[in-house]
Amino acid sequence: MPSKIRILAIAPYASMESLLIKLAEEYPNIDMTIAIGDLKKGVEIAQTNFHTNFDVIISRGGTAKLVQQFVSLPVIEIKTSAYDILRTLKLSGAGIRKVAVVGFSNITEELLSLKEMLPYNIDVFTINSTEEAIAILQQLKNAGYHAILCDMITYMTARGLGMNAFLITSGIESIRDAFNTAILYCSNYSHLRDENHFLRQLIQGRDSHTVVFTSDGKLFYSTVSEDDTIILDILHEKISQVPTKGKRRFLSRQNNLLYSIQAQRIVSNESEYVAFYFTVSKPPLAGNKCGINYYNYKEVENIYFNSTYSVMDSIAQIDNIIDQVNQNNYPVIILGEEGTGKEQIAKAIYLRSSMKNQPFIQIDCDLLSDKIWNYLLNHHNSPLCGAGNTIFIKSVNSLSEQQQKQLLIAITDMEICKRNRVIFSCISNSEGTFDSNAMTFVNRLHCFIITLPALRNDPSRIDSIVNLYLNRLNIDLAKQILGVSQDAMEMLRNFDWPFNYTQLSRVMRNLVIMVTEPYINSDDVQEALNKERTITAASIHAKDSTKPLDLSRPLSEINKEIVTMVLEAKNGNQSKAAESLGISRTTLWRLIKSQ
Repeated sequence: MPSKIRILAIAPYASMESLLIKLAEEYPNIDMTIAIGDLKKGVEIAQTNFHTNFDVIISRGGTAKLVQQFVSLPVIEIKTSAYDILRTLKLSGAGIRKVAVVGFSNITEELLSLKEMLPYNIDVFTINSTEEAIAILQQLKNAGYHAILCDMITYMTARGLGMNAFLITSGIESIRDAFNTAILYCSNYSHLRDENHFLRQLIQGRDSHTVVFTSDGKLFYSTVSEDDTIILDILHEKISQVPTKGKRRFLSRQNNLLYSIQAQRIVSNESEYVAFYFTVSKPPLAGNKCGINYYNYKEVENIYFNSTYSVMDSIAQIDNIIDQVNQNNYPVIILGEEGTGKEQIAKAIYLRSSMKNQPFIQIDCDLLSDKIWNYLLNHHNSPLCGAGNTIFIKSVNSLSEQQQKQLLIAITDMEICKRNRVIFSCISNSEGTFDSNAMTFVNRLHCFIITLPALRNDPSRIDSIVNLYLNRLNIDLAKQILGVSQDAMEMLRNFDWPFNYTQLSRVMRNLVIMVTEPYINSDDVQEALNKERTITAASIHAKDSTKPLDLSRPLSEINKEIVTMVLEAKNGNQSKAAESLGISRTTLWRLIKSQ
């Protein structure tokens, strides 16, 4: 056996990567490659890397079980420990709310053994497939469960159903056990290492990539990076077009890359395979279209479900409105303050619409240069000239008054709303009003209006939102924070949140990065919110004045100017201004009157 053992670690979620790297430093006799992917994606990674001279594969849960079915390398499963489960139970508030655990047997078996010793009642459901997860989760949603504790596949499924989900992550001790088991296994598989090395040398030096599928469409072998799933999907769709005898050539253009493909069927040991060989080149670009982006369904789905807005389950408030809106293809305008999730709501409308198999085209009005604006209105390849698409025109009120008129004329004259689904977004102020020119779009195009509530309007939701996002940050940042103290949570409830979910996500991420204790306390939150008040005041100044804040003056003068700006932004309401600045009305009055 070689001096170093080569391990392919397939992590179902991204934050496991940092734990794997940290632990690998304790094992000088291993050489580890880490890839991120769950279930089907995990299988593709394993098959893509199968002939890359690895000795063993390490993965977790349902991904490990699925990978075992498709490769002959030993697959070591990272177990889920009792502490891993108890930590997540604590964060979910299982003692006071109705929760359930749904997952593959590696999670549920451990919990079933603990269930009798726990001080609260938890329902446990074991699944063997994604289909089972969907059916069980739908039943639990109808039964009014507050939260679901689960593995990665169930976590994504629950999120897709609009349920609160807490991912049970594996701690470092669980991963260490898998490392030790993998090292023991390797001595029995040295012959497979030799075979992998031989096959790898056969394809070295080739200019083209190779991808092989079985006759029933399963990925058998690939030299393509596991991140390049788009070309794998394209090749998979072309399997039926490859003739029984002879070869077939294809050309495909994706993401400004040109793929030149040759395909043929190969029979080996009475099994049939479809082999694709292709080269990639970059054709000349037709100019930079900054501010105009095209997405397919999978790309939009990935962006949406990984967004802060989705993680915080904020869409639940307007879930029924989206379903009603999608009963027809009338244009829609989404209104709300900064950071209320207007872009994500547009994506949610698209994902649930009958046009989800057509492109989603996003036009960011605040990014459009004069050249791109001219292209948008006058070029024959403009997205406004297409049909059957969903066109999201973001921040339409950031356009000049003249541009808004030009856009409205183009939409009306070209009957764009008849040929496409058009969605606008517009930023409103704290009173809910918005640009009068934007109202012209509503009246002329008969737009359906969706108004998104500000975060401050329902402070009772802060607890649930914070805990959901804290679970996500624990995953992303490889942390194990158990929660937020009561007085710290009260501070978060009472904060004004002028930039809504965008601001809350920034505060929570900074807190999780900086906090070293199991709980986030009031001192941590107070410091973070004081910084936000300063940022808010500076932002108001930047919007309302072209003159920069002069920091060379005495502190009393700077404070007075900031207070004056915030008071103006709150239309002279001293109570709201004091609350926004985190000071009393007496202190506010003293600062205004200071010399």
